[in-house]
Amino acid sequence: MGRILFGVMGDAGGHVSEALTIAGEMPEHEFLFLGGGKVHELKKEGYNVEDLPMLSTSYKNNKVDFFLTATNALRALFSGREIRQRVSDIIKNFDPDLILTNYEYFTPLTARELGRPCVSVDHQHILTHCKFVPPRQQYLSRFLTRSSVRYLYSNCMVFLIVSFFVLPPIDPETVLVLPPLLRKTALKTKATDGDHVLVYQTSPTFHKLFPILKTVDAKFLIYGFGTRPSEKNLVFKPNSSEGFIEDLASSRYAITNGGHNVICEAIYFGKPVLSFPIANAYEQYLNAYYVSHLGYGDYSAVDSPSKSLFDNFETRVDEFKLNIGREPFAGNNHLIKLLNHFVATGEYRILL
Repeated sequence: MGRILFGVMGDAGGHVSEALTIAGEMPEHEFLFLGGGKVHELKKEGYNVEDLPMLSTSYKNNKVDFFLTATNALRALFSGREIRQRVSDIIKNFDPDLILTNYEYFTPLTARELGRPCVSVDHQHILTHCKFVPPRQQYLSRFLTRSSVRYLYSNCMVFLIVSFFVLPPIDPETVLVLPPLLRKTALKTKATDGDHVLVYQTSPTFHKLFPILKTVDAKFLIYGFGTRPSEKNLVFKPNSSEGFIEDLASSRYAITNGGHNVICEAIYFGKPVLSFPIANAYEQYLNAYYVSHLGYGDYSAVDSPSKSLFDNFETRVDEFKLNIGREPFAGNNHLIKLLNHFVATGEYRILL
């Protein structure tokens, strides 16, 4: 049995879901998680969690709020020296066999200061550690997002990038792109053909979507806005991991922002995706772009979608379904094999 220290960004469910999936696939090891926000939900699963401030992203009107996001970062960084000292003490006392991070700031930075290797597992580093020709849009968003990923979150020795689209790494000796990391509940659930459409929103701020959905001849099951009364053909569902997976697996297609995890699970179940990436969140925009580029669905970057967008998507659902499922789509086994190798040997050479 080994000891694994895991710093996790807690401002979004996707990071915590990936961390929980990794821990669940490695039950023989002892995990200690560092992070704030949703990371504390891991306590309910029986894991130990040490609280850390977050450089969290804030949203308003389906856009990244730059001012609040910068304020959150400055508030956390203001106490950076004290926080790094506490993380340093945790690392020395816990003495982990492996240090991981999923887009968390303080853990890899402190590990680097101590001369300890840290391994990154996330999707965000595809923006900075892989070769690609950027779409000719979102220039400011691309610059700001890539800069933050590069200068705040890249203090690692090895970068394991999970992604539904494959891009060549800039440095193959330290970067590996793997198929997506999927939750066990998703892997255990069988896809069926239902008559509803699943809607998921990263942040409950995209209210302009609802009036248009009411004009579409379909039933929409909506997650991300909490429990509220149904409105015509809109059914609002409470937060539930199992309920969400079941509704996604039995849907006709999915409407979501550009969050990587939900897109991956939809594609895994063979469901086309209509993506509305959150404005100024370039990683979401790139995910949405590749959904369209690969023929898995379509996307729109407008803040007031029209009914014709949905009508056109409905006519292409069968076409999109034919394009999905042509390649192996779960990277869990390869990723866990690598992490177990790191724990057992202390060698961080990427095994292809």
